[in-house]
Amino acid sequence: MRVSQMIQSKYLRKEDLDDELIVTIKALKLEDMPGGNGEQRWVIYFKEQQKGLVANNTTLRVLEKALGDESDAWVGKKVVLYVDDGVTFKGQVVGGLRLRPVKKSALVTPAPAEPTDAESEFDDAIP
Repeated sequence: MRVSQMIQSKYLRKEDLDDELIVTIKALKLEDMPGGNGEQRWVIYFKEQQKGLVANNTTLRVLEKALGDESDAWVGKKVVLYVDDGVTFKGQVVGGLRLRPVKKSALVTPAPAEPTDAESEFDDAIP
């Protein structure tokens, strides 16, 4: 068993994600961080995940730019949760979770195209 599987976390980690997901923001809460040092951070909860994502300044700025500066309005909005292998921490490239806006085309299922007159003229059936 990998050590990353042995260590449990209350919050989402990059190891919890296999592929990018479209998630819906359920709530934002200011929470005390583990360790007893009194640090508090904003945590974003999603309808599709049990664990929350501890938000850093980059995450909050991405959401602000995509969804507006009023965080109460973010609830119910969809974003993409993904692993960014380029995330650095204390000068080391460690990877981490990021959010980005959902492309509008990903939210809309295109209707099937109607055949044009030229396409309907041809019958490709083999007798």
